[in-house]
Amino acid sequence: MEIRHMYARRSGKVLALCRLTMAAMFMAGIVFSPDVALRNPGITRILAGGYVFWVIILACAAWTDWWYDCRLAPAAQVIDFVAFAGAIYFTERPQGVLTGPFLVFGTFLLLVALVRWGTIGVATTGMGLFFAAIVPAGMLTLGGAAPDPLRFVRGLICMVVVSMLMLWLASRQRGRRVVTLPEPAGPPGARRNRVLASALRQACLTMGARGAALAVAWGDEPWIDLLIEDDGRVTSERQGPSALSTALAMPAPPTLFDRQRARRIGLPAEHQLVIERSTAAIPLAEICGVNEGILATFSSVSSQGQLLVWGIPAMAVDDLPWMSALVREIGLALDREEMATLAKSSAVAEVRNALARDLHDSVVQFLAGTMFRLEALRRRLRDGKDPEGEIVAMKEALRREQAQLRVMIDRLRRGEDGDRAADVTEELRSLVEEMSAHWRVQIRFDGQTGPLPVPIHLAYELRQMVREAVANAARHGQCSEVMISLDHDGSTLTVTIADDGVGFPGAGQLCQPRSITERVAALGGRVRIAEHSNNHLRPGARLDIEVPTRINA
Repeated sequence: MEIRHMYARRSGKVLALCRLTMAAMFMAGIVFSPDVALRNPGITRILAGGYVFWVIILACAAWTDWWYDCRLAPAAQVIDFVAFAGAIYFTERPQGVLTGPFLVFGTFLLLVALVRWGTIGVATTGMGLFFAAIVPAGMLTLGGAAPDPLRFVRGLICMVVVSMLMLWLASRQRGRRVVTLPEPAGPPGARRNRVLASALRQACLTMGARGAALAVAWGDEPWIDLLIEDDGRVTSERQGPSALSTALAMPAPPTLFDRQRARRIGLPAEHQLVIERSTAAIPLAEICGVNEGILATFSSVSSQGQLLVWGIPAMAVDDLPWMSALVREIGLALDREEMATLAKSSAVAEVRNALARDLHDSVVQFLAGTMFRLEALRRRLRDGKDPEGEIVAMKEALRREQAQLRVMIDRLRRGEDGDRAADVTEELRSLVEEMSAHWRVQIRFDGQTGPLPVPIHLAYELRQMVREAVANAARHGQCSEVMISLDHDGSTLTVTIADDGVGFPGAGQLCQPRSITERVAALGGRVRIAEHSNNHLRPGARLDIEVPTRINA
């Protein structure tokens, strides 16, 4: 294994190697250094030799078994405390207490606590070091070999400062690991399988794993999508309901496991390892034939899943935070994909609804008016009147409607030109003439004399709303006259359409025309409906349409 890889996620091995080096140097100093005076040399050498033997056992455990490396860590810290206090007591160096190797040893204990247990571990270790220095110093004082007060206090202050620095580093270390998934090819919203394949490959690269598997259940669908990569070969399959379905529905922290020995170490939160023996089944590991690996669950808006990796060189608890970062990023990537899918569906639905409104307010209403005119033409022919003028008028109306359809098609192809402006007064005035001739009703228009430029899409929407309102008044209201007024107060454009027809049946507010209401809502405005007159026989109808506007210079 590369040295860089060991230092990246193999803290247990690094700590064991440093502890072994310090123990060896300490033992060499006791045996070979003539300057070190020992209290009870025989007992001191036996205890030092026992400590070195213990350190060798720890190093072997760290190098061969992640389970014992983690389980023995608290005992190793306690024995290191005892060794620290014993070194102060049994090496008679009154002028050297808490200096040189003692300060290095104390700093090492703080680093171990920082790596393994975080802030709480560092705080506990700092207090332990304080008492581990005070107690032997007191015993030396009672035995007549009191340490130099100035040197001792200075060393104690240095130890406190180092402890505070480690506490600060521990608080900084709690930041999450960061893993970035590569962006798959294809348009967002249509690449869910590519996201999963990319996540599977990134999991192998990040963890240095030989293989990985992703199992995902989508919403209420009964099946499970399973992707497996082993030695660079990727396979996918779809499985029906099974024990894996239940496992996917149960959130679980990143867990290092050995199924054969019933060992598990979980990481529900930073520096809070849960060590246990469990024979509970791991369905995804059983499907993949994996005995030892790391498993973590993830979730998104529309899915529940598990990520399994195996074949990691010298696997250790240091891999758990990286696994947590991986599943967190996979969930976010699936959420982004789901959001893109929803956005695309929403955009398609919006275009579909807009097209339906345009067809209803233009083509459908025009055809309905044309049927009225054809019926009138039939009566003229039956009465022996000349139909030429009406035929010419209908031909001209068809030509104008054809032009309007081409404009609508052009808008669909190019999108709306929000930066262009149109004179809404002129647009409505020309529309009034067309609608009056088409529906055979009198239409009076009251608008401001000067031009009123508004965004072109707003002018188009207002034109369609007026067409729909006039058509409804003529067809359903059976009116003979329609009054249209246009008013602008700087921030709001108000269009009022009133007629002398039969009005709306029942409560007017409950009978708002759907097409007009949808258009007004899309523009951020409001529409009100009321009776136009006090005549209960022909109350008429009145629509007040208010929309926000922007006047283009």
